[in-house]
Amino acid sequence: MTDLSTSIKHFASLNRAPGATWTDAIKRKAPHKPLLLLAVLDLVHRGGITASFIAVTGDLVELNELFNLYWRRIIPLGQTSSIAFPFSRLDREPFWTLVPQPGTTITPAIINNTSSVTYLRKYALGAKLDKEMFRVMQSGEGREALREALLQSCFSVEAAALLREQSIINREAFDYSRLLEEKSHLPLVKEIVEADNYRPAARDQGFRRIVVKAYDHRCSLCGVRIITPEQHTVVDAAHIVPWSRSQNDDVRNGMALCKLCHWAFDKGMMGVSDSYSVITSRQIATDPNSRLPANPFRPQHNPAIRP
Repeated sequence: MTDLSTSIKHFASLNRAPGATWTDAIKRKAPHKPLLLLAVLDLVHRGGITASFIAVTGDLVELNELFNLYWRRIIPLGQTSSIAFPFSRLDREPFWTLVPQPGTTITPAIINNTSSVTYLRKYALGAKLDKEMFRVMQSGEGREALREALLQSCFSVEAAALLREQSIINREAFDYSRLLEEKSHLPLVKEIVEADNYRPAARDQGFRRIVVKAYDHRCSLCGVRIITPEQHTVVDAAHIVPWSRSQNDDVRNGMALCKLCHWAFDKGMMGVSDSYSVITSRQIATDPNSRLPANPFRPQHNPAIRP
């Protein structure tokens, strides 16, 4: 049976590979495992993980985004990682067990060679957490204790402070996104949410979460929906009326846009009319290098918008 003290001991004694790549901020050892576990704790708090089994055959976008938020806070620019790397290597810890695909055996060689989500899914259905440890994770007190065990054992004081701040931002962002959802039945007004109560990073993350979710990761202008094998989504969350003018994070003031459409929208080259038709600038219509097809697309509807 895994109680709180045993769970803390497991988190504080992770097997992490040393290497010259890693800095003093992460105590000269690989940061992947503790950063993924911080993301798991956040997703348990959000209700995105409700059982001791974490599937890799479904949608890992939110877990991947949380992992990358932590990663970017302390890892130098240019260094990247797939979420599959720590997801597979955690199998070497006593509380995390990879569950193989039917008819498949997960060997040490497979774990060592796992560097992408595609490869991971080829062999694993997901990971099974120790049930008693998962119960510890489900309580606020337990999550805080486990988070501190990771921060203090795996990171310098300065890096731990940055990650602790990111954890707070992630929780505030989730609370903000839930508030936006609760207020979405109200008239579309500037004062729908007292955004000043939230730090900008939390507000941006919360607005993105609710808008991307409303559009199911699909660009509202061109209709493209791409979630890469590494669980990155192609879309951004854009304000229809800019935040600088409206201070309005209502989901009905948001659109999910792919990178190209977001750029075109911000530059005033594309827009949406009151009848939900795509509006394009004359430059796009006349330039032979950017001419639209004969049958223009229509924007995808935001389920939160009531025409």
